[in-house]
Amino acid sequence: MTAAVSGTMKSCFFLATDANYFPYACLTARRILDVSTPIDGFLLYTGASEPDLEVARRLLKGRVKLVDVTDFMTNFGFRFGTYSIAAYVRLFADRFPFFEPYDRIAYTDCDVLFNRDINDLAGQPLRAPLLAAHDDYMYFRPSYRQKLKLAPGAPYFNSGVVVFDMNAVRENALLEQTRKTAIQGKMNDQNALNVVFEGKWQTMHPNWNLQSLGTREFRFSQAWARHFAGGKPWGSQVGVELEALSIWRDLAKGTPWRKPFEQRIPFERGVMKRFFRRFDVVAGLFGKDIQRRRARYDGSKMHRIYARQAEEGALAVQFPEVLGGFG
Repeated sequence: MTAAVSGTMKSCFFLATDANYFPYACLTARRILDVSTPIDGFLLYTGASEPDLEVARRLLKGRVKLVDVTDFMTNFGFRFGTYSIAAYVRLFADRFPFFEPYDRIAYTDCDVLFNRDINDLAGQPLRAPLLAAHDDYMYFRPSYRQKLKLAPGAPYFNSGVVVFDMNAVRENALLEQTRKTAIQGKMNDQNALNVVFEGKWQTMHPNWNLQSLGTREFRFSQAWARHFAGGKPWGSQVGVELEALSIWRDLAKGTPWRKPFEQRIPFERGVMKRFFRRFDVVAGLFGKDIQRRRARYDGSKMHRIYARQAEEGALAVQFPEVLGGFG
């Protein structure tokens, strides 16, 4: 594999998955290869079957290294509660020897479809240990700050697509702290990352993690990376654009993984849901606090704000819901 280099910086990307999501992680990785210039890639897995591994080798053509981390995770003795062990693999990026040569590591969930070169994501200037995108939908539930004991006004990021500055992460033992936080607080990986990286993350352009959940302003064709945070292309398919579903089908063509991506109905699922969201203002007059907040939320405005912050290389803004006009 050929590493992507920006100056003296060396970058790679990786995904982490258990046996259930292994096929989808492989297809996500294949898509990254298709739209990107050469870059090292890794797929860290637990429990994948040999037949699935054989398909993955054929699909990825040696351009993404398949790494079995089952024994590592088991021997580490980390306790995961009810969460999948694979969800926590990203918290060990500082412990895997094959990541030692890299200055930047881009991580992505397996329900993300890239439309743009991942080198553009991993290679941008960083002023903080982490590059991440705000999760708009948490602003409708500001109680997360009290729950996680974050500072007043602390923003919250979605960790489905992130970039680690591994030099800063290693120097400050940030992932080690994240693992301890997850254990002690019995937290999922995203919450633990938000606690430890509070005040230490830079705003990512929202197009790199353009979530399908509740989105009506921005569509698949506008995304640099589309995150299917609601309905999955292999699941309910709610909110999955037909154009995106077609790409997933093409990626799975010639593999035993194609069937889950078959189009269930002749039109996009979730269209009516998006339509009724237009009446949130009315519902908000009589509804709960979350509906009132959602009614006042201007997704296009927040997208512009975050895009501008990303272009400026700004750290994540405090009280983002106030900035958005619905605090």
